Amino acid sequence: MMQLKKTLSALGVSRTLSLLAAVGMLLWAVTPAHAQNVASQKAYFGSGVTEILNPNGGVVLSGYMKTSSVGDLMIGFSMECALWTSTSTTATKGGAKTTSTARAAVNATVYVDGVQAEPGQVVYCDRQQTVSLQFSSLTVEVTDAITLDLFLRTKNANHFNFYRNNVGSGVHYVEVKVDSLVSPDPNAPADPGTRAVAGKRSLVIEEYNNP
Repeated sequence: MMQLKKTLSALGVSRTLSLLAAVGMLLWAVTPAHAQNVASQKAYFGSGVTEILNPNGGVVLSGYMKTSSVGDLMIGFSMECALWTSTSTTATKGGAKTTSTARAAVNATVYVDGVQAEPGQVVYCDRQQTVSLQFSSLTVEVTDAITLDLFLRTKNANHFNFYRNNVGSGVHYVEVKVDSLVSPDPNAPADPGTRAVAGKRSLVIEEYNNP
């Protein structure tokens, strides 16, 4: 009886050790879930989806890339761009032609270690809306007037490649800054108004040896 208990106990220990060994094998086989080390990556990708109203030159995406001693950097930046332009023009009978203008634009600039990449600032979208109006009817009272309100809203996506050569070996910091130009018509309604919006965007960085 005593011998049987010892045998069963030994079997229990053996099974426990086998289970621990199996778990250890599984843990060893599972690849750790973490970002690729900067020192070993061949390219970088980053993205953003939060819309930015009237961007003022802040960093919208950034990343790191390690290069060899002869490395250059090719940087691709894609971005959705939405523009709203609103104008309001009023002309009186017998008066001169009246004109109203509104403009909105979104630009992007890429920097590598604080130095601007070629070709510098790039326009991703730009629209100037100008409306002229003249009231020349001879069959109405002199005090009559006519008003024309015009509102346009568009959205599109554009891509541009930036380049920085001879950055030297090591890890380099790449950042994309986006700014806007918003020049509203002071006579246009405040809502919806004139706006510039940076939408969804993505950044790709690659080492590139330009011959």
